[in-house]
Amino acid sequence: MIDGYTHLDMSLDDPVAALEQRMDEAGVDRAFIIETWSKDNHGCLDRLVASGSPRFRVAFCFRPEDGLFSPAIFEPETVGGIRIQTADIRAFRPIAEALARSGKWLIPHAEAGIGALAVELLRLAEACPELRIYLPHMGWPRRDKKEDPDWDKSLSALSALPHLVIGVSAIAHFSQEAYPHQDIRPAAMRLHELFAPGSICAGSDYPLLDTTLYADYMELANEWIGPAAEDPGSLELTLFEKELVNRPST
Repeated sequence: MIDGYTHLDMSLDDPVAALEQRMDEAGVDRAFIIETWSKDNHGCLDRLVASGSPRFRVAFCFRPEDGLFSPAIFEPETVGGIRIQTADIRAFRPIAEALARSGKWLIPHAEAGIGALAVELLRLAEACPELRIYLPHMGWPRRDKKEDPDWDKSLSALSALPHLVIGVSAIAHFSQEAYPHQDIRPAAMRLHELFAPGSICAGSDYPLLDTTLYADYMELANEWIGPAAEDPGSLELTLFEKELVNRPST
């Protein structure tokens, strides 16, 4: 089982060890750790990349204000992709081909809503059709705790992209009910009508949840993705392909 979208709990002395303990308790083998916009976990991710950890893949944030961005960031195997805000997608276009050639993932953020993000992603995919896109958090079905009227039509349009994967993650963030958040379950079920099983994955959004329920959230996300939870999807295969290919048969 893979946790396809997690951060690190930087309030702890050893954030990586704490995540590993949660993963072990939940039966999660591997995780894709995403950098936060605040950069608070950047140093931990740098160390994971340097270690070549087979259990983790990481994604750093694209920040145009940081200066010249080098595609060399995609070279380490531990780097699985790059996170980007909607507002920065146009600035990223000159680097998109390098990301596509690397076979790694663009992880967009819908800070202006899924409608604006979908427009930019569709334009980017037209210019760079081989680019892999990983859309987390069920495509942000709610904005400010209200149903986003652009959600269904935006995801319908994005579902036509052959190299797009969507994640069931950040369940608690979009819900107005307590665990198991049945009010947001219909959004996850709608994904099955739009996306093939291999294009849906599960993530936690740890630690932005009740961390004592990490295993429960991973179980819930995998329950909601249904048949896609039974076999590695395209995200896990590209992130951990060598390990999966070399995994001993049971």
